[in-house]
Amino acid sequence: MALALLALCGFMAVAPAAAELAPVPPAPADGLYDDSSVFDATQRATAVRAVAQARAAGINLHVAIYRFMLGETIEQRAERLKAAWCPDQDGLLVVADTSTNQCTYLSDGSDTEWLSSTELHRIFTEASTIAAATEGTTSDKILVVIENLAPRLRAAMAQHRALTRHQISPQVWWIVSGMAATSLCFLLIASSVRWIIKRSRQSASPTPSYFPTVQVAERFGAPFGGGVIAEITFQPIKNQRN
Repeated sequence: MALALLALCGFMAVAPAAAELAPVPPAPADGLYDDSSVFDATQRATAVRAVAQARAAGINLHVAIYRFMLGETIEQRAERLKAAWCPDQDGLLVVADTSTNQCTYLSDGSDTEWLSSTELHRIFTEASTIAAATEGTTSDKILVVIENLAPRLRAAMAQHRALTRHQISPQVWWIVSGMAATSLCFLLIASSVRWIIKRSRQSASPTPSYFPTVQVAERFGAPFGGGVIAEITFQPIKNQRN
């Protein structure tokens, strides 16, 4: 009983501490949440401009930057932010933690149907690689990620729109295919009926026969006096034995 009571007390003592996570802030109107002012004024303006360009292209981009995270990983924080900032709409969320030099992204849903998870990972990896090779502070590197991520996303969106502009939706494709098949059937039926009618007419009125045109000499001075023409056909003689 004592052990059970101690275990219960220990759980009760630990539970509030585990539940005390940083509250989720409201979604920023400009798409950039900067905890404790990690960016200076110039960096913030640059980051906001990059986010605005991505949003203008139809990409629901959010960026959150923290100096530290207590009680949860950066992935867990990203999940909570995503659930709070995009409850009814899909989007792309980028979260950075300057205390651990970590940066991650979270995306799902129709907002990124135009971009596969493999392509999105490639774009984010390229931006992160450029940032890692850039000299400067952690805030400088995070800014490089945002600056390189936004134009690559815009380019991917533009390419997707250019391809889908010339594509036919499955519904339209089925309608067009059905109309083409119906037209072909009518054409075949009409051709068959026409052929049958033509054959019937040929059977009802056979092709007329004409006497051959021959050259006949004049008779009694008349140009059409007639003459004598004989056609003799000899049958082959068969050998007969008596």
